[in-house]
Amino acid sequence: MRILGRAGATLLALALSVSCAAAGGVSSSTTYKVNPVKGTTAADLWRYMLAYPIIDPDDGPAFANITHEHRMSVRTQSAGGLCRVTDVDFHWSFVITLPKAVNYAQMNAATRQMWDQFTAYLKKHEEEHRTIFLDCGKSFVPAAGKMTGLPGCPGMDRKVRAFIDKQYAACMDRQRAFDRGQKQSVANLALVRAAQGAGLPAGKGF
Repeated sequence: MRILGRAGATLLALALSVSCAAAGGVSSSTTYKVNPVKGTTAADLWRYMLAYPIIDPDDGPAFANITHEHRMSVRTQSAGGLCRVTDVDFHWSFVITLPKAVNYAQMNAATRQMWDQFTAYLKKHEEEHRTIFLDCGKSFVPAAGKMTGLPGCPGMDRKVRAFIDKQYAACMDRQRAFDRGQKQSVANLALVRAAQGAGLPAGKGF
């Protein structure tokens, strides 16, 4: 899920970056990259992806993934005997890496159809992870903006960051539950069935 892979294959940046803003001081940008995959048959493609996966720093080998970094600023003001958060600005920078067949033109029609279905599924899957992150942010950033503390604001920035770290951990539970719910639909994809029908092992990282 959360990846910035190298693992023997060069990642090629696509000329596409998407930015969007959400409610509650949350904004984001998304860059798409590709992981080249060689092969003209389902078995060859699967074998290559197993040999040269994207390496997820959390979950190991993956066929596609999303990594992210965030930038946050917190502004506070002491008034009325309390320290109040006046603004939280939270920006997420996402990188979605997807497989790209370098021998696509040499595939037969049936293999192209299986590959297109497979990669469309992966793209939708990783973009749903992004949606979950942003949905979490639209909940915890406004909540952080309502926090109060001692006059003079000692440690308020640290308090806000600790709160967001806790909420982020809960968001990761949502992400893992989403992945678990996708396992069966992945197994039903034509490319996966064809590869496993050829005796190849199941991949990790879905």
